Amino acid sequence: MKATDQAILLNRISYGESSLIVTFYTRTNGIQKFIFQGGKKKAHSLFPLAISEITYYKRPDSELGKLTAVEHSKMLNDLPFHPVKSTIAFFIVELLQKCLKTEEGEEYIFSFLEEEIIRLDQSDEFSFFPLRFLLNLAQHIGIYPHKTDDNAPYFNLMEGTFSAVKPITGDIYSEGAGVELIVQLMDEKLHIEDLLNTKKNRSEALEILIRYFQLHIPQFKDMNSLEIIREVLND
Repeated sequence: MKATDQAILLNRISYGESSLIVTFYTRTNGIQKFIFQGGKKKAHSLFPLAISEITYYKRPDSELGKLTAVEHSKMLNDLPFHPVKSTIAFFIVELLQKCLKTEEGEEYIFSFLEEEIIRLDQSDEFSFFPLRFLLNLAQHIGIYPHKTDDNAPYFNLMEGTFSAVKPITGDIYSEGAGVELIVQLMDEKLHIEDLLNTKKNRSEALEILIRYFQLHIPQFKDMNSLEIIREVLND
């Protein structure tokens, strides 16, 4: 059955001499995987987080469809070529592949991702982008943490709560500048100049949020791109 959909590229791997196996998050059908015969000729347009309109054939009983056409639906002028932004893109696609597993489309998640990708492409300041993205993604997939009070130095990662009360023995929790930065990022009223903007704080906050995702997303293992994104953003 022939179909057309909006799609965000998450992964591509070589298949034979000229073809690719490509994975997309689609607006209508969630995660979808295709063989793209002759796709290596168009590999320059198949970069991480590319937003495209795809045409394909796929049988209901098959896990692998056949991709016949890919056309950009949103032009990204900076993301494919900027070394830091492209590194962030690799981090995001790895994160999405761990969090988005189903073949059911979620319109609001696709729209959120589309807006975030365009924002990354157009932004001149992106040192906090991975942290903000993690928090925004957590909100869209239903694991957004919450504060029990305004004074919240402790982050209980198991319960997803920030509080003034130290968690009980046995709970997994964090405290310190990394937690304070996450709390600040959750406050949309704060501007970037108000944040605890140091390399150490950003690195700590990133590790805390990744650990939080690992606790709340089934089969979420280590992030291969974590060390790279940390080094790039902390230069």
